[in-house]
Amino acid sequence: MMNEQDKLEYLRNFKGFILDADGVWFTGHEYRMTLPDGQTVIMKKRHFHDAQGLSFLRALGLKVVFATGEGEPLQSIIQKINNIPSAKSGAWAPVELFMGELKKGGKVASLEAWMQKHGLSWEECAYIGDDRTDLEAMQKAGLKVAPGDARRLITKIADIHLHAAGGEGAVREFAEMVLDARGIDEATFPAA
Repeated sequence: MMNEQDKLEYLRNFKGFILDADGVWFTGHEYRMTLPDGQTVIMKKRHFHDAQGLSFLRALGLKVVFATGEGEPLQSIIQKINNIPSAKSGAWAPVELFMGELKKGGKVASLEAWMQKHGLSWEECAYIGDDRTDLEAMQKAGLKVAPGDARRLITKIADIHLHAAGGEGAVREFAEMVLDARGIDEATFPAA
């Protein structure tokens, strides 16, 4: 575990942000509905504060990737995030997505390929995760962050324990910590 000074120093300097989807970006609740034609629609709950928090991190120049076993609705949300003016202009790097990683044997190998692509190391990346599928990758990360409702195997290894639950502002809370550590007022950023 890091001491407070080491955490502050890390927040000032890290370069990559890795996050899980269910339990971090989304609440972890899944709603399913079958349409009259038999098609199943999956709905998940998230908070718009987290999207603004992600925009703050991108505005700082951080590389961002979702590592998850899920597909939709995350794919369409990332497409929307990557189509906002700051991303389309090239001012912000696109948010990337590795999905279906659990079927391929875990998140670590895919994340290492992503890091190599961007010239990053595990030590330079913060990882926010909430449950068992995040454990191996989180153990390698330079900073381990747990949402307020993360499961105990994650809270045991986390350097930072957020108050906000996953999908309920945890990403925004972390982003505000980063801004504070770097002495940046979020009011100086344009709204995403």
